[in-house]
Amino acid sequence: MITRRHLMGTAAAATALPFLPRAARAAAHSAAPVLPAAQRFTIGDMAVTALSDGALRIGPEALQGIDAEGYARAMTDQFIEPDDFRAAVNAFLIEAGDTKMLVDAGTGGAMGPDLGRLMGNLEATGTAPEDITMILASHLHPDHVGGAVDGGSAIFPNAELAFHEAERAFWTDDAIMQQAGESNAMFFNLARSVLDVYGDRLRPFSGEGEVAPGITAMPLPGHTPGHTGFAINSGDDSLLIWADILHVAPVQLRHPEVTIGFDVDPDQAAATRADILDRVVADRMMIAGSHINFPGLGHIMQAGEGYAMIDARYPYPA
Repeated sequence: MITRRHLMGTAAAATALPFLPRAARAAAHSAAPVLPAAQRFTIGDMAVTALSDGALRIGPEALQGIDAEGYARAMTDQFIEPDDFRAAVNAFLIEAGDTKMLVDAGTGGAMGPDLGRLMGNLEATGTAPEDITMILASHLHPDHVGGAVDGGSAIFPNAELAFHEAERAFWTDDAIMQQAGESNAMFFNLARSVLDVYGDRLRPFSGEGEVAPGITAMPLPGHTPGHTGFAINSGDDSLLIWADILHVAPVQLRHPEVTIGFDVDPDQAAATRADILDRVVADRMMIAGSHINFPGLGHIMQAGEGYAMIDARYPYPA
């Protein structure tokens, strides 16, 4: 259930993130790494390339269910300086034959100078914005679709925008926006802008089902009402791009009950996380996460009362 407490939790978390005024967005949007941060993996007959958009600081103040001491302990136990932790922001290029699809589009110029690097990394793969035929939006938060637009124009002129219908219903609801308050207006306005810009190329879906050959949308609600993962199946291989199931992996794998202030429904988000963690462990399914340390692919294993991640092996050429 969405309550004012949940929305205010989002507002509190948002104060920790470096949203930029319009005047500062162009420089951040054009930022590109010195070396490309793109890593290609083969999934059957498809290729999935992890693309880094940068990283953002998420401290204990953004989390619920753990205090600063517990956060610091989880970090130091895993050789991470608590004050230095930054969560990755990843997107994923899917290539199936001549078709190129993008799971999420990064932040563009919507957030701080440590982000907005997806376009440089995408172009380093030899892919131009006009090559993308579909954006599979896991949800309509700014770190996932901010990079789809710039100055009221579409960055990807030939792409359809596929998204869960519950996302549009939530982010275009004036009553919910008013209840969320001015501190959350940026989230609503950006989502609405993306929907408007891609208005003639929207592909809403609902429930679980195939959105492209070999790609199945898997609703994973809680973080947002229409938060969705995308399961790729090709030959004997599979990969679940589970988007925002985890935001602070070193903490939330050990303590899956910990939620983040950006969760619209924290209880549902925690329940969804518990269910999908159990499922990928049982099925030995590879996952990819939007906020797992780049490139964000690997397997999940049970570790005591929590979980641990085994990073995907580097795909050495034959």
